[in-house]
Amino acid sequence: MASENTRSIKLGAFVLVGLILLLGGLYLLGTKRDLFSHTLMVSARFTEVNGLRTGDNVRYAGIDVGTVKGIRILSDTVVLVTMLVRADEARHIRTDAVARIASDGLMGSKLVALEAGDGSGGPIAEGAELHSLHGLDTDAMLRTLSRSNDNLVAITTDLRALTHGLNAEGGLPALFKDTVLVQDVRAAVADAAATAANARDLTARVDRLVQGLQAGQGALGALLADTATDRRFRDLVTALQQAAGPLLHASAELDRFTTGLHAPGGLGHVLVDDTAVTQGLRRVVANLDTSSATLNEDLRALQRNWFFRRYFKEKEKEKEKR
Repeated sequence: MASENTRSIKLGAFVLVGLILLLGGLYLLGTKRDLFSHTLMVSARFTEVNGLRTGDNVRYAGIDVGTVKGIRILSDTVVLVTMLVRADEARHIRTDAVARIASDGLMGSKLVALEAGDGSGGPIAEGAELHSLHGLDTDAMLRTLSRSNDNLVAITTDLRALTHGLNAEGGLPALFKDTVLVQDVRAAVADAAATAANARDLTARVDRLVQGLQAGQGALGALLADTATDRRFRDLVTALQQAAGPLLHASAELDRFTTGLHAPGGLGHVLVDDTAVTQGLRRVVANLDTSSATLNEDLRALQRNWFFRRYFKEKEKEKEKR
C-alpha cells in the first residue's frame, strides 16, 4: 500500500514538473520568438510607445528581423526600448537606420519599424542605439477623423436645410417666376457687360496714350522726350533743394522767435497773460484818450482867444489858397 502511494506521489510530481516546464517553454517562446537563433541587442529612445509591448515584432524593409525584448521608462519624456535582432539580418542594417513605432495594419498590434538611413554607417553591433522618429498615432488620427466626421455631418445638415428652403414654396422657384425680378437681373447683367466694355475701351485708350508719350508724340510727349527740358527741370529741382536749406533755417529761427515771445517772461506772454501789465496798458490808453480830448478842447479854446485868432485865420486862408 505504501509503495503504491509513493508511486502515485512520484507520478504526480513528474506530471507537475513537466507541466511547469511546458508552461515555461511556451512563455519563453511567446516572449522571445528567436530563442534558438543568434541575436544582437540594440536599443532606441522614444517619447511614447503607443501601446508597444514586450514580444512585438521588429520589422525592417517589410521583413520581421527580431522582437522587442524590454520597455523601460527613463524619465517623464524618454522611454527606452531594447530589441533583439537576428545576427544574419543585422548585417544588412546600418547604424544610421531610424526606428519608429508603427502598426501592423490600421488596427493591428504595434511593432518597431526600422527605416534605412543614407547608408553612410556600418552594420549595427551589440549594444548599438538607433535614432528614433515619432510614429503615427492611430488614436489621434481616429479622434481627428471623428471630429472631421462630426463637422461633415453638421455641414451636410445645414446644406440640406438650405436646399430645402430654396426649393420650398416662396424660395428660389418663386424668384424665377417673378418676371419683374428676372428683367431687373437681365438689365443688371447688361449694365455690367456695358461697364466691362467701357473699361476695356478706356484701358486701350490709356495704353495708346502711354505708348504715344513714350514715343514722344504730342506736346507732353515732346516735353518728356526733350533732353534739354529734362536737364532744366533737374537744375530747377537742384536749385529748390539748395534753397530749401536756408528756408528751413529761417523757419526754425522764426519758430524759436515766436516760441520766445510766448515763453514765460517773453513779450507775448507778458502782454497776454500778465494781468498787471494788461491793466496798466489799458490805463495808459485811457489816459491817452483823456489827454487827446483835453488837448482838443484846449485847441478850440485857443482858436477863440483874441490873441491867437489872427494866427488861425491866416492858416485857414493859406489852406484855402492851396
